[in-house]
Amino acid sequence: MSLTLSSAHLAVLDENFTIPSKTSELDNKDIKVDFEGRNAVTIRNWDTVAEVDYVRDGVNRFGTLNELGGGTQTLTLSQDKAATWSIDTGNFKDTDMTAEASSTIDRQIREVAVPNKDIYNLAIIQAYAVANSQTATSALSSSDAFSKFLVQTAALTDALVPEEGRVVYMTETVYNLLRLDTTFTKACDDAYRDLKTGVRTMINGVKVIVVPTSYLPVSTGYLFTHAKAHKSVSKIESARVLTEQRGVDGAICEYRRYHDFFVLGNKGTAIRAHMVA
Repeated sequence: MSLTLSSAHLAVLDENFTIPSKTSELDNKDIKVDFEGRNAVTIRNWDTVAEVDYVRDGVNRFGTLNELGGGTQTLTLSQDKAATWSIDTGNFKDTDMTAEASSTIDRQIREVAVPNKDIYNLAIIQAYAVANSQTATSALSSSDAFSKFLVQTAALTDALVPEEGRVVYMTETVYNLLRLDTTFTKACDDAYRDLKTGVRTMINGVKVIVVPTSYLPVSTGYLFTHAKAHKSVSKIESARVLTEQRGVDGAICEYRRYHDFFVLGNKGTAIRAHMVA
């Protein structure tokens, strides 16, 4: 990696733009998992029984008796990411000492780890929609973007997905098509804004989060989910600065994150994707 040494530079940095995590709220806090001493856990789910008419005589008045069934879902951690770099003492002193070790770790997290984790999480959601045929495919335009948005919210309602906690991800391009749709009116817009988390508005009770094009899989128009349809697990997130290491006159920085992101099987009905043809 090339490095520009200082001649008469000021001791200030021109940092890259960064944005906060767009998927941090997608974590069902009601689901408690413990990965200590293991890389996989199993969670249970139970079936329900169809109702029948009560019969006022005989021995099976409540219907035929069967043992209650159920199933399990195994969550296995698969994402173990790391990064390392050195800061030579000579380079540190010849660049106005702006490459302070702890600040380079903070920058690595902001510029690399956070966006990579968001991209991974959104890819998991989209892959689930495709694998379970919870998708629609057609072009989006400023004349039909809103009606196709409503088709997906109707599907969520039919799947009994609670209105509170619904989220949809889309790019700026798709968001603009939606806003330009002549059938879209302010009556449908709750004017909810929180730029810190990327929330632009709420439409029909769905929180709209606009993300960079690079965050969504190719050809994704709308990506719907629910905050409680996922479990986000971070088992290890560590950073350290090593000094006085053999062969290096300076500091060695190391960063690691061991994590994963899951769709909870019984709540996967909250995931819908509109793919752009």
